[in-house]
Amino acid sequence: MLFEFFAWWYGPGWVFAWRESFSWVKKVQRAFSADVLLRTLFSPWKRIVSLPGRSLDEKFRGLIDNMFSRVIGFFVRLFTLLAAFLMMIFAALAGLALALIWPLVPVAIVYLLVRSISG
Repeated sequence: MLFEFFAWWYGPGWVFAWRESFSWVKKVQRAFSADVLLRTLFSPWKRIVSLPGRSLDEKFRGLIDNMFSRVIGFFVRLFTLLAAFLMMIFAALAGLALALIWPLVPVAIVYLLVRSISG
């Protein structure tokens, strides 16, 4: 049974660790909906749109309101995209660390057991 564990750990288990580390970035991207944020980067915030009236003053006020809503929407989405990008970098580095440390875990367990027994 011990041999089977090591055969899995250093074979399919390690491949699983690499695949899982790549899927972490995709999970973060889906959690932040990065593709939707990029597509709607210049859309109004919360779909708040003022309809222009008949007079020039109402049309100008509607234009200013709509531009202000788009600027707010742009910055909120931009900062959310920056946070998503930072989290994707963190997930990629954490996944890479997991995949690189994976083969050392059984060796570390044995080493720590020996150290705890020997004092």
